[in-house]
Amino acid sequence: MDKYINDLKQEFVEAFEHLRIELAKVHTGRASAGLIEDLSVDYFGAQTPLKSLASITVTAPREMKIEVWDETAAKAVADSLSKASLGSLPQTEGRVIRLNLPPMTGENRERMIKIVHELLEKTKVSLRNSREQAWTKIQEQERAGDIREDDKFHLKNDIQKLIDEYNKKIDELGGNKEQELKN
Repeated sequence: MDKYINDLKQEFVEAFEHLRIELAKVHTGRASAGLIEDLSVDYFGAQTPLKSLASITVTAPREMKIEVWDETAAKAVADSLSKASLGSLPQTEGRVIRLNLPPMTGENRERMIKIVHELLEKTKVSLRNSREQAWTKIQEQERAGDIREDDKFHLKNDIQKLIDEYNKKIDELGGNKEQELKN
């Protein structure tokens, strides 16, 4: 019986970590390596994440320095940064690229908050779908006589506790990101 809970918990942990990574990419007006580290760069015909091509350093609250390891990739990195919707043009100096982020406007903040809410809701839907799949398997096991009816309802309660715990974590993470956007 613990197998259902452990499997579900693993799915929830993965969904939560994915949410954390996605929220790090949401622009808050402050420089953060998470904004650009997974940016896809066309490097010799292959799509490569920026973090595999360069080191990213936050040098000021709204400024980043990207030091490309291979100077031939600097132009491709700068092009990808220009195409990313950060509202800033990169300045290239050999292997070093500087990126100054513009201050956030009220309209941009509202748009980013909306994106945060969408990410939170997608994650919660994912958790609910996982819960429903687990519940279906449990019911099938009970009908087959592999588990007792009492065990089935005990598992249902455990699953609901797990859902409540992760929904609370998701709301806290989203609330923190929203506060960060409002400041």
